[in-house]
Amino acid sequence: MATAMLTPPTIDSLAAWRRPAAEVMTPERLGAARATRHSFTASLLRRAVRRGWRVAVERWAIDADGVGEAVYRVDAEGSTLRFVVLSTVIDERVRTDRVVASGWDVTAALVDGPLDPARLERIRAEVPRQEQGVADPDTLVWTRGNRSARFFDYVVESLAAGRQPSADLVGSSPYVLRSTAYYGNGRFGMATYEGVRTRRAVAAPYRAQMLAAWLFREFSCDLVEHMARCRSVGAVRLLPAWRSGLGIGNATGLGMVPYVISHPAVLDRWVGVRETALALARATGPARAVAGIPRLQAHLDRALGWCAARADRSCAPFQDAASLRAELARLRAHLDGARHGGGSPLDDVWRWGEDNLGLEAQEVLLGALTDLDDTFDEHVDDLLHVERFEHSADPTADVGSLRAALRSYDWVSDLMGADGSEHWFWYYARDNEEPRRGVRGRDAGADVEMPVDVARSVARLAAAVSGRPDGQPVGALLLEAPELRSVVARVQSCAGLPYPEVRDNLLAQDFLPLQLQRFQLAMYGACEYVPQSTDWVRVTLMNGTPPAAALRRMRRYDHDLFPSLPGAPA
Repeated sequence: MATAMLTPPTIDSLAAWRRPAAEVMTPERLGAARATRHSFTASLLRRAVRRGWRVAVERWAIDADGVGEAVYRVDAEGSTLRFVVLSTVIDERVRTDRVVASGWDVTAALVDGPLDPARLERIRAEVPRQEQGVADPDTLVWTRGNRSARFFDYVVESLAAGRQPSADLVGSSPYVLRSTAYYGNGRFGMATYEGVRTRRAVAAPYRAQMLAAWLFREFSCDLVEHMARCRSVGAVRLLPAWRSGLGIGNATGLGMVPYVISHPAVLDRWVGVRETALALARATGPARAVAGIPRLQAHLDRALGWCAARADRSCAPFQDAASLRAELARLRAHLDGARHGGGSPLDDVWRWGEDNLGLEAQEVLLGALTDLDDTFDEHVDDLLHVERFEHSADPTADVGSLRAALRSYDWVSDLMGADGSEHWFWYYARDNEEPRRGVRGRDAGADVEMPVDVARSVARLAAAVSGRPDGQPVGALLLEAPELRSVVARVQSCAGLPYPEVRDNLLAQDFLPLQLQRFQLAMYGACEYVPQSTDWVRVTLMNGTPPAAALRRMRRYDHDLFPSLPGAPA
């Protein structure tokens, strides 16, 4: 239900409705997060529809085996971007989801500006090399991926035989290509974060990466259709519902976790967007709130169908779909029987959910509530930007101000007082080219430990500050203990931010990386989370999003938070 546009003062006035960090920043709450209308995928496609983006295949030179190249042209807000795809077939024995792979079935680049023959030739030479390659400064994203060993050939064969794939066979998280990285922000010589911000269409954080992922999915559908047509004159195209339902496979490991720890201001913005959207929903007046109840009920009906399609699938340690469905059914029944009088009806629904639902069901409710109002959409892009990522300690500040800033870290003492609080250490494995964990005192690598120990560092700082006079300069402390400089800078820079810190200890024996991974994936827009261990999870990106051909026919974009496939429960 659309309303008058919010203004910044109105956003500020919602502060009283936002939940406190002590409730929001626990690992259990973050690990229950789900995609919302303000996740990066949804905001990308909403803007694409609203601003009239157009996508077309500019070049298609791919043979019957799927080897060759394609170029997708994106005309967006006065600029032209191109997604250049290089497709081949590698030996099945060397296909891997790991970062350390040396070859992929598909590599691609999202580039800005003209694509003349000389530039295309450089792309052909450099993009397949990935980490060893060199990009030009008008390149926004590099990505790569492989054919699905389970689904790719099956989908091609089905289409060639004149039939659609079976939802029962491809499962609830279908894809035909799986990606392993979306590099940007200055990697390998490509456009920096500041450089991407000058491109209006993709200026929002992660928008270029999400555009690359969406076009990757578009190519995957075009590729299987093309190969099917090459095999049979009776081949059929994917139904629109299948083109929408297919996504891009992805696997996420420990490498994601240090990012949110190392970028507290980014984490604060990500959480702040979710909390502001929820606050806006809870503060909605009676008339508009009651008008939105049918849409809320429809969202829950979709969620119930989504859970039903996954009722027999284990996703431990996350909540299983069957028990989640039971909770959502109780919520749906509550909505049917609730009386909506004065006050704030949506806040009443939320408070009922807090009292009667588990965290996973509450997060489903959060996504449904925040989808009822579009007045926050135009502000999200600006709120996500962080102007400064690096901060220095201020030695001229006094110890009293530092002590005051440390009060927001009162949760640290309990974590560091628990058994096994320094069980793990984190290090960057050169052979694997990504972070790993080792057991302290047993495994090698502690001498090159990564600085992800926020709780331990803050505890040491609090101990060093104890007993010092408030008026003493922080510089005096740093002269005696220079090793505290980085944690002092962190505490000072986070002062005043409501949600900068995960209230967890990454060194603790019971730390569960999956929880932080899932929160980030929810921000990206993923809606499927299938843990493979305590350290990594399989997800599907872009399923439920419209194919490129549908953009020009759409007047409004409503993101599907619970996408289903043809023949699956809806």
